[in-house]
Amino acid sequence: MGEETIKCPKCGRVEGQTRKGFTGGGSQRYYCTVCRYKYNPNPKKWAYTEAERKEALKLLMLGNSGRAVGKALGMCRANAYRWAAEAEKKIPGKVDKPRD
Repeated sequence: MGEETIKCPKCGRVEGQTRKGFTGGGSQRYYCTVCRYKYNPNPKKWAYTEAERKEALKLLMLGNSGRAVGKALGMCRANAYRWAAEAEKKIPGKVDKPRD
């Protein structure tokens, strides 16, 4: 079998790298026995693309609930609400409501 060379991102060593379980997302985790650093050599992306954000905002503006948007796009409903609040802040000339 081919040995893959895993390099520690902290100390840069190739020797002394051992497998150390899995992350919550299911990726293999490694441990450097030299500097005692735990790391994931190939982390998954966590950011959503601009197209995904626009699609979520579009669905919200069409009257869908946050839960429906989350189910349709495979994301948390809180993302859609947060992006909507951020987009609302960027509207020019919008007057903030006074707090009582």
